[in-house]
Amino acid sequence: MPMEEKIVFVPAHVLPPDILALAETMKPQGFVLHQLPPTVRAEEIAAAIHEAEYLMGFIRFLPDEAFLQARRLKLVQLLSAGYDRFNIAGARAARIPVCSNGGANSVAVAEHAIMLMLAVYRKLAAYHQNVVAGRWDQGIPPIVDIFELEGKTVGLVGLGAIGQQVAKRVRAFEARVIYYDLIRRSPAEEEELGVEYMPLDQLLETADVVSLHVPLNDQTRGMINRQTLGRMKRKAILINTCRGGVVQEEDLVEALRSGQILGAGLDTLAQEPPDPSHPLFSLPNVTFTPHTAGPTVDSFYKRFRNGYANIQRVSQGKPPLWVIPEMRDLFPLP
Repeated sequence: MPMEEKIVFVPAHVLPPDILALAETMKPQGFVLHQLPPTVRAEEIAAAIHEAEYLMGFIRFLPDEAFLQARRLKLVQLLSAGYDRFNIAGARAARIPVCSNGGANSVAVAEHAIMLMLAVYRKLAAYHQNVVAGRWDQGIPPIVDIFELEGKTVGLVGLGAIGQQVAKRVRAFEARVIYYDLIRRSPAEEEELGVEYMPLDQLLETADVVSLHVPLNDQTRGMINRQTLGRMKRKAILINTCRGGVVQEEDLVEALRSGQILGAGLDTLAQEPPDPSHPLFSLPNVTFTPHTAGPTVDSFYKRFRNGYANIQRVSQGKPPLWVIPEMRDLFPLP
């Protein structure tokens, strides 16, 4: 009887029992799952993968030595879309492929982005606070600052798995969709998605809604700053469901205070959890959620489904799917 291969699973935080049960019940035959606590330290993960074939989950920084010493490790399968805190160089040096979740959370994040667009446009947070405080029809924002999504131009910065799902949903609101991405899609793909390409500066000057869907890296860090915010329309809104570090927050505070832009919907901040005295929290034209765009019951099912499917591919000697771009020179996509 062949020996079972070992999967080390690192959860992101304390998950409900039903979600943890999915990790075990969805595990395919021929594998054993070793689940670590969410508070696990890097050295404990390094020890656990020393005799494991696969590392799966929400992986934090691991030193180079951890990968070099994990001589049986065949794959790092992320359950997250982002990997800005992961040691890519260490995995490259050990020639261990690192894969994303294959868009498992793309629908969840896309729906959340749409929710924030509508919440900012319709002043949802302010209305809710007034109603529960007994101010039913008092302090209503001026109608001149309340908008519909229909007929607007939504600019997507990044057209990966999440950006594409946002585009599909925005079109259902009969809005125009423009996009900027380092890799322009083919005319056939653009037609199928119903999107138009624009250089970033032109997109910022054109869009009524700017929605961010890029990874955090050296190229994107602080890309939304005083200069780029200054190109946006005065009635435009900014939506961020990717990573807080993409935005220079002090510049965003100034743009919101001065009326350079109308408002913002933010699911992520540069520091999480943020300082309670963060100046953004004093502004009435910002709607926040606490980095919760991705986690849903549905998305966790998809994460485990995709993760286990990729692990099975590698176990069968096939090349992995969803290799992160920084490693595709070593592990080309099939």
